[in-house]
Amino acid sequence: MSPTDDGPKPLSLERPQRAREAFAEYGAAERKRRQDSGATFDQGLFDEAVELVMRKLQRLEDEGLA
Repeated sequence: MSPTDDGPKPLSLERPQRAREAFAEYGAAERKRRQDSGATFDQGLFDEAVELVMRKLQRLEDEGLA
């Protein structure tokens, strides 16, 4: 496969991300995508929803469940 193919990516040898870290990256990318889309976007509501999920993931991580 060439580097431009969308095929499988090699496994990372770095430690896996915590669920909260992965979701934070996703949230930032999704916020940017929505802002750039030109569609109506309630950023305040989006940010509240992301914060709610981040708090829940933090609790789950603290309990060893995420």
